[in-house]
Amino acid sequence: MLQLMNSELCTLFRIESRKVCYGFVARNADPVWYITNHKKDLDGQRICAALLQNRNCPKGDNFEWEIEIPEGHTVDKKEPSVDSGNFNILHLSDFHYDPMYTPGKNVACEDALCCQSDSDDPKDSSDACGYWTEYKNADIPWHTVEELLKQVKNHDFDFVYFTGDIISHRVWSTSIESNTQAIKEVYQLFRDKFSVPVFSNSGFSTDVTDPNISTSWLFNLVAEEWSSWLPKSALETIRDGGYYTVSPRPGFRIIVLNSNVCFTLNWWLIYDDFDPYNQLSWLAKTLLESEQNGESVHILSHVPSGDGSCLQVWSREFNKIVQRFANTITGHFNGHTHMDEFQVFFNQSNPSEAVNVAYNGASLVTWDDSNPSYKVIEVNNETYTLNDIVEWTFNLTEANLSPEISPNWYKLYSFKQAYNLADLKPKTVGNLLYTMAKNHTLLEQFNNFRFRNSDNKQTCDQKCQRDVLCVVSVTLFGNNDKCNELQNIFDENL
Repeated sequence: MLQLMNSELCTLFRIESRKVCYGFVARNADPVWYITNHKKDLDGQRICAALLQNRNCPKGDNFEWEIEIPEGHTVDKKEPSVDSGNFNILHLSDFHYDPMYTPGKNVACEDALCCQSDSDDPKDSSDACGYWTEYKNADIPWHTVEELLKQVKNHDFDFVYFTGDIISHRVWSTSIESNTQAIKEVYQLFRDKFSVPVFSNSGFSTDVTDPNISTSWLFNLVAEEWSSWLPKSALETIRDGGYYTVSPRPGFRIIVLNSNVCFTLNWWLIYDDFDPYNQLSWLAKTLLESEQNGESVHILSHVPSGDGSCLQVWSREFNKIVQRFANTITGHFNGHTHMDEFQVFFNQSNPSEAVNVAYNGASLVTWDDSNPSYKVIEVNNETYTLNDIVEWTFNLTEANLSPEISPNWYKLYSFKQAYNLADLKPKTVGNLLYTMAKNHTLLEQFNNFRFRNSDNKQTCDQKCQRDVLCVVSVTLFGNNDKCNELQNIFDENL
């Protein structure tokens, strides 16, 4: 009865179409029912504080914990020798592969995801879904995934970073079987096309042992899919919590996090939010070992720590870890937002000092009015610091006009050249934020890059430009001190 009522309310208030409402509620009923029956102290405030954190729902006494972080200060920065050389890393993110994508279907359908084989036909030819994908309400067909992997063969790279997501937005009609099939297809394509290791993150599972609701199948699946690229020790922590570490070169370590445990739409945070799978404690210990061994570390995750959908307490503790090991962490990459963005971490003790930068991989998916893209990261061979990041894209409108030929991929920009930077050191990128606050043309340029020069990109007015200053400076949702400082500078330069 409760399931029926929620489905009808969703339909009545036109949150989604009837089909989407009934399907989504049905697929989430079991975990919600389990949580409400087993979480004895559950109340409305806890639910609101998790699911509606980005709407500033008060948390009360909920979601408050700390982890133990090793004492001490970050090590001195390493400086590369003159002839140390560089290598490249390919950064891919957010495919949202849709096995049901069908060109010619209606892009203006009433469902949450259109261009499906079971979508209606368009009443107007202008609403017909294009061959490669669409700017709105659409995910990525298989031939577009294949096109991307054909294009990246034009670059030399030693590793691939893949920061999720694979699964489509068809949330009302998902299943273990369909998700497993999509994941297997993508990773098999990676194995077929790449002769170098692919380091990837994915979703999460839970400690709940009820087979009807546990998603431990996902950890076991990705451990199997990644096994050809990783040592056995990494596979053990993947099966336990969806995270791992690997050292592909002496002096260089990659740490891959399961940041979906901070995702506020993860029902299980309502049930138990305390450092899921002890991942943050493990991260701090792993970084301490790297610090002691003189290693440089790249961190991969999916959800950016400053995003409103990342649980505040988890993000706060993560920020503490980044502060403590700022100079050991020489690269930091994520996805999730589908936007080409970056966030600067500032020293909590000295707020004017930038200590780290996280770069978003943008996305192949065009869900948010963006053109498809990928990035090539140039890394120093000795210190594993970043020398430059170059993004490549194609114009979706133009490509859909000529579906019989491959899209015209082009270099969108070089980070160093576009922002006229000497290097990508945190201090340099931190200073860039102050330059952007004064030079509003740079904010418009940043917005253009966010959408990869899309024909559908939003115009960035003064409100948008002020918001951009928060995007690049907030690494903990709710802590807007640096954002406010930059916005004041912006207002002084109108």
